[in-house]
Amino acid sequence: MSERFDLVILGAGLSGLALGAAMAQSGRRLRTLVLEPREIRPNPRQWVFPTYPSHALRRYEAGRLTGFEVESLNGAVLHRPLDRLVLARGPAQTVQDAALDLMASEPRLVLETGVRIDQIRRSRSRVLVDTGIGVIRTSWLVDTRPPEDVGLPAGRGVQLSTLVSAPLDGGLDERVRIKLASADAPLLDQWILSRDHAVQEQARFTLAPPSSPPAALQTDRLQEWGVPTDSLRHAQGVWPLAYRPLRRGGGRVILAPADAYGLRFAPGMAAVRLHRWAQIQARRLSYGLSLYAPPPPPHSARLSTLRIEAMIARSPRQAASGLHALLYEAPADGVMRTLSGTASWSDLMRAWRSGSW
Repeated sequence: MSERFDLVILGAGLSGLALGAAMAQSGRRLRTLVLEPREIRPNPRQWVFPTYPSHALRRYEAGRLTGFEVESLNGAVLHRPLDRLVLARGPAQTVQDAALDLMASEPRLVLETGVRIDQIRRSRSRVLVDTGIGVIRTSWLVDTRPPEDVGLPAGRGVQLSTLVSAPLDGGLDERVRIKLASADAPLLDQWILSRDHAVQEQARFTLAPPSSPPAALQTDRLQEWGVPTDSLRHAQGVWPLAYRPLRRGGGRVILAPADAYGLRFAPGMAAVRLHRWAQIQARRLSYGLSLYAPPPPPHSARLSTLRIEAMIARSPRQAASGLHALLYEAPADGVMRTLSGTASWSDLMRAWRSGSW
């Protein structure tokens, strides 16, 4: 292949599919190519994230909650109703299938999988991409692949996540329960429960220095509560607690990895953020305007994670106490905004005045 495109998207993950689907809906017949080095795999995750009712992924919702539960160390459960926010649940596979269908319906949009990407060469007016299928020329290139040269910051707090989940039936009412798993260390457990309180998903997030071992999950407890062993899915992840600025790109090469912020609801929040960003970029390209990368999290969200990170560095017990106060004392909407990396200035002012976290 040696062709000229208006836009080339590297990577068909969360960010790449969002932009590809937006290009298919743009209404302008721009030639777009999506290159994925691997095969596109099914995404079994259930995105549960706090958002406003009229959010960008509303049509993909499979469930919605107007509150969440907090379980104390002694087992007492407190229901915390949300004021303006809702907890939306959307199957990631539904969003992925919809994006692929939109892209397949646009003849001027080409998706190529299993393509080796060798080198990117840029100039002021175009970008050349050396691939396993030839040299590709494009006016704009959006690289959605995870950056290889941005590692974990030395000495900074990290999030160690462990997930065990089972298939979630769409017709059941769910409950989201958050628990501070230890009084001595900042561990957060989240459970997704069905109507009969059978556990469908458990996630544990350890906020700790980089040298800490990953948290362990009680898979035997899941089995006791009726989750079949052969249906369990396991996943682990490590990423910085603080925001990582990207230092590559420039010119007509735009970096747009699906980097996730927040303490718990990161994948769903990233999907909403990237969907909104992709719609704007598709319109800008159709009007002949320059593209730009997804914006970083707001300063208020960065300050909230820096505050939690500073508490962890000073005293894990103090950090656990601060998170405990956040879950029980802060307004429910503020709790969700803080855990999802979208804290507002009003959330920070309330926390500062109360000294809760």
